[in-house]
Amino acid sequence: MDCIIFALILSGFIFQLIDKGSNQQISMIISYSVLIMSFYILIKFTITNFFYSNIFFIKIVLYKKKIVIENTEIEKNQVINFTPFWFLTFLILINVVSTIVINYQSSSIFKNNLFIAACISTLSSILLIPSFSAILNKITEIKKPVINNYTNLIKAQFMNFKNLFDDYEIVNNFEYISFKDVSLESKKGFFILDIIKSKKKDIKDFNNDIINIYDQIWKEYCIFLKDEKNIKSKKLKRKGFFFGKNFWSNFYQFFRIIVK
Repeated sequence: MDCIIFALILSGFIFQLIDKGSNQQISMIISYSVLIMSFYILIKFTITNFFYSNIFFIKIVLYKKKIVIENTEIEKNQVINFTPFWFLTFLILINVVSTIVINYQSSSIFKNNLFIAACISTLSSILLIPSFSAILNKITEIKKPVINNYTNLIKAQFMNFKNLFDDYEIVNNFEYISFKDVSLESKKGFFILDIIKSKKKDIKDFNNDIINIYDQIWKEYCIFLKDEKNIKSKKLKRKGFFFGKNFWSNFYQFFRIIVK
């Protein structure tokens, strides 16, 4: 929807630049429409980018499970936010172009009232700053490796443990799980504590479902790491790096490396 509105803004703006001799009333309607749509886009992206921590192109839901325990519904979910570099670049382009259009239209519509034109121009510039800053921070985040030490340890030490989840130990009634023979354990908070006798089977099944999901993802990741070694193309290597980084973002949230 936002892309359609942006396309309309560009179409109306370009039309005004090319067709200077059109009917004045029609031209004024187009100018106001373009100005309002441009402000909508700028405000929308400012609110989205500045007040919400997650900027993403595709939201991948790994799992979303619910269980009712003693009349209380408990939900566990895990997501990966897929955010390619080109998408963030496109967001910057939309913000910059919208601001340029707003400044042009305000100076054109309110050419006899410079105060209003100046207020609109200043407001658009102020709205651009937080949105622009949030996107740049996100670009910096996706361009750097995800916790180098953790990533390298996983690749170097654990990639051969394809069946890692076949041998684990439940600790403190599912407070977390610990993997045997390797210095890895899950972080706390991923599972429901198995402390209610009447719900033991349901809770165990619920937690096992989550473990099975991570088991499948882990096996796919191990296959990916082995296939990645055979990639020769630099372009494919870059895509592989980004794909692997999204894999690892998920495991970084789940695993804790035990330092002895």
